[in-house]
Amino acid sequence: MILVVDDQELVCEGIRRMLEAAGFAAVTALSGRTGIALFRRHASEIRAVLLDLRLPGESAAAAFDEMRRIRPDVPVILFSGTPEELARREFARAGLAGFLQKPFGFRDLIGKLREVLGEEPQAGARRPSPDA
Repeated sequence: MILVVDDQELVCEGIRRMLEAAGFAAVTALSGRTGIALFRRHASEIRAVLLDLRLPGESAAAAFDEMRRIRPDVPVILFSGTPEELARREFARAGLAGFLQKPFGFRDLIGKLREVLGEEPQAGARRPSPDA
């Protein structure tokens, strides 16, 4: 299971669909606070977190810190429309597993996730249709 945290419902839905097309289960949260609650509830099942840099209310940094407090080994991939260098400087968290530059596609997302999880691509994984 992969937790996706982004304040835009369409972004969450698009990422969820890509993850499911690649064989992953996904849960989504539209805020850092909801992301923390879902993480707390499913901590043993969540294999990785995809976290947007810009979140209303509970910041991405606060959400990251709380999730890592609950389970220090969880890989967290930050994503943002901000250039990577600026995003990493602003976020500046030790233990960040990776970064994805928005907008990203299926190959970028699944490739980064598999890299972080130490997995080889699955033979049966299918790409989403162009309208996904």
